[in-house]
Amino acid sequence: MIDVGYVVVSSSAPPEAFFERWIELETHPEWAESMEWFQLDEPVAIGARGKLKSKAGEPLPFRVTAFERPYVYADTTELDGAELTVHHEARPHDGGSRVELRAWLEGPRAADLELEFRANVQRALEADIAALVALVEGEPVDLNASDAVTDGTVIDSDGADGPVD
Repeated sequence: MIDVGYVVVSSSAPPEAFFERWIELETHPEWAESMEWFQLDEPVAIGARGKLKSKAGEPLPFRVTAFERPYVYADTTELDGAELTVHHEARPHDGGSRVELRAWLEGPRAADLELEFRANVQRALEADIAALVALVEGEPVDLNASDAVTDGTVIDSDGADGPVD
Protein backbone atom coordinates (compact mmCIF):
# COMPACT_ATOMS: atom_id res chain seq x y z
CA MET A 1 0.00 0.00 0.00
CA ILE A 2 1.36 3.42 -1.03
CA ASP A 3 -0.25 6.50 0.54
CA VAL A 4 -0.93 9.27 -1.99
CA GLY A 5 -3.14 11.66 -0.03
CA TYR A 6 -4.19 12.58 3.49
CA VAL A 7 -6.28 15.42 4.92
CA VAL A 8 -7.88 15.94 8.34
CA VAL A 9 -10.23 18.81 9.18
CA SER A 10 -12.65 19.74 11.94
CA SER A 11 -16.20 20.84 11.22
CA SER A 12 -19.18 22.06 13.20
CA ALA A 13 -21.40 19.73 11.12
CA PRO A 14 -22.24 16.27 12.47
CA PRO A 15 -20.60 13.15 10.97
CA GLU A 16 -23.91 12.10 9.43
CA ALA A 17 -23.90 15.19 7.19
CA PHE A 18 -20.62 14.08 5.62
CA PHE A 19 -21.60 10.44 5.36
CA GLU A 20 -24.87 11.23 3.58
CA ARG A 21 -23.02 13.31 0.99
CA TRP A 22 -20.40 10.60 0.47
CA ILE A 23 -23.02 7.95 -0.26
CA GLU A 24 -25.05 10.25 -2.56
CA LEU A 25 -22.58 9.54 -5.34
CA GLU A 26 -24.48 11.39 -8.03
CA THR A 27 -23.98 14.64 -6.05
CA HIS A 28 -20.17 14.36 -5.76
CA PRO A 29 -19.54 16.76 -8.68
CA GLU A 30 -21.29 19.48 -6.61
CA TRP A 31 -18.28 19.53 -4.25
CA ALA A 32 -15.63 17.34 -5.93
CA GLU A 33 -14.20 19.71 -8.53
CA SER A 34 -12.20 17.04 -10.40
CA MET A 35 -15.12 14.66 -10.90
CA GLU A 36 -17.53 14.70 -13.84
CA TRP A 37 -19.87 11.91 -12.69
CA PHE A 38 -20.41 8.74 -10.65
CA GLN A 39 -22.84 5.97 -11.56
CA LEU A 40 -23.57 3.11 -9.22
CA ASP A 41 -25.18 0.00 -10.71
CA GLU A 42 -26.77 -1.10 -7.42
CA PRO A 43 -27.63 0.28 -3.96
CA VAL A 44 -24.71 1.64 -1.94
CA ALA A 45 -23.23 -1.21 0.09
CA ILE A 46 -19.89 -2.97 0.39
CA GLY A 47 -19.17 -4.61 -2.95
CA ALA A 48 -21.53 -2.40 -4.97
CA ARG A 49 -20.04 -1.60 -8.39
CA GLY A 50 -20.27 1.31 -10.75
CA LYS A 51 -18.31 3.68 -12.96
CA LEU A 52 -16.84 7.10 -12.39
CA LYS A 53 -15.32 9.72 -14.63
CA SER A 54 -12.92 12.44 -13.66
CA LYS A 55 -12.93 15.58 -15.78
CA ALA A 56 -9.44 14.70 -17.03
CA GLY A 57 -9.90 10.98 -17.63
CA GLU A 58 -11.85 8.12 -19.11
CA PRO A 59 -14.67 6.29 -17.31
CA LEU A 60 -13.29 3.73 -14.85
CA PRO A 61 -14.89 0.95 -12.81
CA PHE A 62 -15.05 1.31 -9.05
CA ARG A 63 -16.54 -0.54 -6.11
CA VAL A 64 -17.60 0.36 -2.59
CA THR A 65 -15.01 -1.09 -0.20
CA ALA A 66 -16.12 0.33 3.17
CA PHE A 67 -19.56 1.29 4.42
CA GLU A 68 -20.11 1.91 8.12
CA ARG A 69 -23.19 4.09 8.62
CA PRO A 70 -22.94 6.95 9.65
CA TYR A 71 -19.16 7.35 9.76
CA VAL A 72 -17.17 5.55 7.06
CA TYR A 73 -17.36 5.26 3.27
CA ALA A 74 -14.61 4.14 0.88
CA ASP A 75 -14.43 3.36 -2.79
CA THR A 76 -11.73 1.70 -4.85
CA THR A 77 -11.15 2.65 -8.47
CA GLU A 78 -9.69 0.03 -10.79
CA LEU A 79 -6.75 1.39 -12.77
CA ASP A 80 -4.41 -0.29 -15.24
CA GLY A 81 -2.38 -2.55 -12.93
CA ALA A 82 -3.31 -0.83 -9.67
CA GLU A 83 -6.23 0.29 -7.53
CA LEU A 84 -6.82 3.68 -5.93
CA THR A 85 -8.78 3.62 -2.67
CA VAL A 86 -10.21 6.79 -1.16
CA HIS A 87 -11.29 6.30 2.45
CA HIS A 88 -13.66 8.89 3.98
CA GLU A 89 -14.29 8.97 7.73
CA ALA A 90 -16.15 11.44 9.96
CA ARG A 91 -16.35 10.92 13.73
CA PRO A 92 -17.98 13.01 16.45
CA HIS A 93 -15.58 15.58 17.89
CA ASP A 94 -16.10 18.74 19.99
CA GLY A 95 -19.78 19.11 19.09
CA GLY A 96 -19.10 18.55 15.39
CA SER A 97 -16.85 16.23 13.43
CA ARG A 98 -13.27 15.26 12.83
CA VAL A 99 -13.15 14.39 9.13
CA GLU A 100 -10.32 12.35 7.64
CA LEU A 101 -9.70 11.53 4.00
CA ARG A 102 -6.95 9.09 3.06
CA ALA A 103 -6.02 7.75 -0.37
CA TRP A 104 -3.67 4.93 -1.33
CA LEU A 105 -2.58 2.84 -4.27
CA GLU A 106 -2.19 -0.94 -4.29
CA GLY A 107 -1.28 -3.44 -6.98
CA PRO A 108 1.61 -4.36 -9.24
CA ARG A 109 1.83 -0.89 -10.86
CA ALA A 110 1.23 1.15 -7.68
CA ALA A 111 4.87 2.27 -7.42
CA ASP A 112 4.87 3.30 -11.09
CA LEU A 113 1.77 5.45 -10.57
CA GLU A 114 2.75 6.97 -7.21
CA LEU A 115 4.43 10.15 -8.48
CA GLU A 116 1.73 10.80 -11.06
CA PHE A 117 -1.05 10.39 -8.50
CA ARG A 118 0.42 11.86 -5.31
CA ALA A 119 0.19 15.60 -6.13
CA ASN A 120 -3.11 15.33 -8.01
CA VAL A 121 -4.84 13.23 -5.37
CA GLN A 122 -3.58 15.41 -2.51
CA ARG A 123 -4.83 18.57 -4.25
CA ALA A 124 -8.19 16.95 -5.01
CA LEU A 125 -8.68 15.78 -1.41
CA GLU A 126 -7.89 19.24 -0.08
CA ALA A 127 -10.25 20.99 -2.51
CA ASP A 128 -13.00 18.40 -2.04
CA ILE A 129 -13.01 18.55 1.75
CA ALA A 130 -12.93 22.36 1.79
CA ALA A 131 -15.95 22.48 -0.55
CA LEU A 132 -17.80 19.73 1.31
CA VAL A 133 -17.25 21.35 4.72
CA ALA A 134 -18.61 24.63 3.34
CA LEU A 135 -21.59 22.78 1.84
CA VAL A 136 -22.58 20.84 4.95
CA GLU A 137 -22.00 23.83 7.22
CA GLY A 138 -24.34 25.85 4.99
CA GLU A 139 -21.79 28.26 3.58
CA PRO A 140 -21.44 29.10 -0.10
CA VAL A 141 -19.40 26.42 -1.86
CA ASP A 142 -16.21 27.56 -3.62
CA LEU A 143 -14.89 24.71 -5.77
CA ASN A 144 -11.60 26.60 -6.12
CA ALA A 145 -10.93 26.40 -2.38
CA SER A 146 -7.94 24.07 -2.72
CA ASP A 147 -5.76 26.55 -0.86
CA ALA A 148 -7.90 26.18 2.27
CA VAL A 149 -5.59 23.34 3.29
CA THR A 150 -2.14 23.00 1.81
CA ASP A 151 -0.04 20.01 0.77
CA GLY A 152 -0.63 17.40 3.42
CA THR A 153 -1.47 19.90 6.12
CA VAL A 154 -3.68 18.79 8.93
CA ILE A 155 -6.08 21.26 10.47
CA ASP A 156 -6.65 20.04 13.97
CA SER A 157 -9.51 20.79 16.34
CA ASP A 158 -8.13 24.21 17.32
CA GLY A 159 -7.68 25.25 13.67
CA ALA A 160 -3.87 25.27 13.80
CA ASP A 161 -1.86 23.94 10.90
CA GLY A 162 0.62 21.13 11.35
CA PRO A 163 2.52 18.69 9.18
CA VAL A 164 1.19 15.27 8.34
CA ASP A 165 3.19 12.40 9.85
